[in-house]
Amino acid sequence: MLKPKIIKGLLFAALIVTTLMRGGLLSAEGNKDTQPQTAVSTPFSRGFNFSGWFELYGVEEIPFGRYTEQDFADIKGLGADVIRLPVHFHRVTGGAPDYTIDPLFFRFLDKAVDWAEKYEIYIIIDFHFSEPGQSMDEVYDRMLFPVWAQIAQRYRDRSDYVVYEILNEPFGITDRRWGEVQGRAIETIRRYDTKHAIVVTYAGGGGYNDIEKLNSLPRYSDTNLIYTFHFYEPMLFTHQGADWVGPGMASVAGIPFPPDRSRMPRFLSEFKDTWVEYLYNNYSSEGDPSRIYRALDRIVTFSRQRNVPVYCGEFGVIRLNNAHQEDRVRWFQLLATALDERGISRTSWDYYGYGNFGIYNVVGGDFNSDLNVEVVNALGLTPPPQTPRPTQLNAGFTVYDGFPNRMLNVYYWGENADFSLYDTNSSNGEFAIRLGNADRYDVLKFLFNRIEDFTRLVSEGYSIELKARATSPVSFDVRFLNPESSSSIPWRMRYTVSLLGGSVWQTIRIPLRNMQEHGAFVEAAQQWLTPRGEFSWASVNELQICTEHSDMKDITVWFDDIKITR
Repeated sequence: MLKPKIIKGLLFAALIVTTLMRGGLLSAEGNKDTQPQTAVSTPFSRGFNFSGWFELYGVEEIPFGRYTEQDFADIKGLGADVIRLPVHFHRVTGGAPDYTIDPLFFRFLDKAVDWAEKYEIYIIIDFHFSEPGQSMDEVYDRMLFPVWAQIAQRYRDRSDYVVYEILNEPFGITDRRWGEVQGRAIETIRRYDTKHAIVVTYAGGGGYNDIEKLNSLPRYSDTNLIYTFHFYEPMLFTHQGADWVGPGMASVAGIPFPPDRSRMPRFLSEFKDTWVEYLYNNYSSEGDPSRIYRALDRIVTFSRQRNVPVYCGEFGVIRLNNAHQEDRVRWFQLLATALDERGISRTSWDYYGYGNFGIYNVVGGDFNSDLNVEVVNALGLTPPPQTPRPTQLNAGFTVYDGFPNRMLNVYYWGENADFSLYDTNSSNGEFAIRLGNADRYDVLKFLFNRIEDFTRLVSEGYSIELKARATSPVSFDVRFLNPESSSSIPWRMRYTVSLLGGSVWQTIRIPLRNMQEHGAFVEAAQQWLTPRGEFSWASVNELQICTEHSDMKDITVWFDDIKITR
């Protein structure tokens, strides 16, 4: 799985230090006891970012099954009315000069829009650029305009629940130039669509959204714009343990909120001479809740002066164990309440937690078992009663049936293969997995969102069943793995499949109890271990299909209807 907001981490440190040291937005005290003024409102109020859905490397790897219609129904039941949908449009186009969006991607996006409209939920289609180390000039000079022209043409006749967001957190661009680029993007959309609201933002002073910069934006003539900002203050608290943010942050843990000197963790040597040192030494003042109120009051002032609606597109606290639950809940409650009191709509980052900030206790969890009820309540939403999940799997499940099961992260490890999750040459449904021209030891991985206990399924005679066909005879391994950690060896349990070549789909059924222990390759030590009889069905975190025995040059294999069944 990709680390969230990788690019933000590379530059955000400079922004935070610069902002804090110059006195910045959070320099003045606010008064939480005074009823604040309210901003110009948006047509929606509160919701979530659906991260990790349309943010993969290409359309053939999008885990479309990760979110379903049920998720739209679920958040409606919580009391939410808006979804922000981050999309890596730069990864689903045909490239310069036309940047034609892949028709398959539009099929997926259409379905998301259908579900939003069905449940009367606003859906903000967000151009969410993420390419570490890549210049943004191509986006600003060329890509934005044909992409938005295509989106506007496709959705111009849809309901008002559709909203466009021009670009997430623009960076590497001056205020003046970004104002011009964004104005041109607005004009491009309006050439085809005069109906739908457009979310606009500003270029951050250090590279990302810096809410002092709202006033740097031109006074656009368009009257159907929503101005957005993101809020993660104080950074030392909200991003503790986030290794992608910058040096030192990975070791930050136990930061209290609000600041409490008696509960502050000790200063670590790895903080020295990093941006974390400044944040740590000044946390008692920079983390003061009154500064959060003051920051939001400035947003309200901007909204009222310009008579434009404002919206907090991202906010949250990392879901890692570094932040204590009670502190995380306090921060969410304080910020959500402060936004509500000021009439500022919001979408928290994120929902399932694929960006490590979600409202579930486990990434991709079950709505009726895994919600963090205290966080949901702090957000002013209404969670359903929770029923603990069984400690062991007690029934079969689908792995892939044209779409991957959302309890699994699916990806391919290898350099040269032709891979797709959505080949139309399927056994009976819409899509099948295609794997062609693979090297030896290439791996198709199905990674469970949590460690699963298969003990009961093995004892009750369950099997893994799949359909497959190949252009030529080929052998591959189907295997389950234990996790690798300082206390766990990734032992494998495998079964070797020999597949006939031809156009006929073959059904393969492998009883779990008939699989054989294979050994383990320990990545940390780059060491192969022979079998010791130590594989544990009680601790499974991965299912793999591996070209263990030979290259598959000039051979294509298709897989479909993969399931655990009895």
